[in-house]
Amino acid sequence: AIQAQSLEIMKKAINLAVQLDVRVIQLAGYDVYYEPSTPQTRADFAKNLAKCVHMAARQGVILGFETMETPFLNTVTKAMHWVNRMASPYLQVYPDIGNLTNAAVQYESDVYQDLLAGAGHLAAVHLKETTPGVFREVPFGTGHVDFTTLAPLARKMGVGMFVGECWY
Repeated sequence: AIQAQSLEIMKKAINLAVQLDVRVIQLAGYDVYYEPSTPQTRADFAKNLAKCVHMAARQGVILGFETMETPFLNTVTKAMHWVNRMASPYLQVYPDIGNLTNAAVQYESDVYQDLLAGAGHLAAVHLKETTPGVFREVPFGTGHVDFTTLAPLARKMGVGMFVGECWY
């Protein structure tokens, strides 16, 4: 029942996007939020994602995965797994560079290389400040996100739309 309700909400969101001439819907990259991720939640996610991508394609609306704070989808590389699996121009990546920076610290990886992993598939970039392990309510300039390198890199990669998330 919950999955059917979620699919109905997505259908309404896509229809609203068409009515408002919105080209990209940002999707939170969670399989589940209030419960642990399991093989079943990931299987359900894959099945329902395919349905959502099909709905979006019929209306010409792009779905863009926001990289989140959970291990399920906290890097561009992980988002690209789903983009490649769905193989549709209507599913792209909408990375949150604050969340990417925290994932890079957690995994001891390179945030720049992770952003580059989405080349040709970045619908927009979400600009948000973070500190290690802290994902919300971090004012710009008080965290560790390298905006002066990451934003120009995204621009060089063809990104034309940036959205700032500001906390007060």
